[in-house]
Amino acid sequence: MLPLLTKTHDAISEIGLYTGLLALALIALLIFMGTMSRYFLGAPIGWVSDWSNYLLAVSVFVTAPAVTRRGLHVSMDILPSLLPSATLRKAAAVLASALTCTILAVLSWLLIRSLAGAWTSGTTTAAAYPIPRWWLFAFILYGLASSGLHVLRAGIAALCVEHSAYTPEPTEGA
Repeated sequence: MLPLLTKTHDAISEIGLYTGLLALALIALLIFMGTMSRYFLGAPIGWVSDWSNYLLAVSVFVTAPAVTRRGLHVSMDILPSLLPSATLRKAAAVLASALTCTILAVLSWLLIRSLAGAWTSGTTTAAAYPIPRWWLFAFILYGLASSGLHVLRAGIAALCVEHSAYTPEPTEGA
């Protein structure tokens, strides 16, 4: 059952990656259309800016889980490189995963509350062409919660890895 859930989670993350790429392509198309309309027709398309912003938010948060899964997020490895033993590096990785997972869980919980509040109150975005705010909260919630699951899975995997399996990446000049 667990391998099926992890494969499903990975597949959904991959779909999110391609959805984010599609959103970026749509942003480029919308901005191109808006620019051409302004210069050739003398009439800018008013909703292009708002929808480009919405699509950018969607793109960021639907691609975040796939980026997290691949470990392609920005990271600083100063502390692990200073730790003398594989055991300490493993402990630091587990601690970092636990803290990251906790932060993402708290943010997800807060977003669930905000999403529910926006849903019940019918709050919209403060834009010239508003949309229901809960739409954006839903994408943000998905991105943070799914990324949190990937971090949790990576932390568990770091606990299960044998000491001899750890091979640090070579540093420059070494």
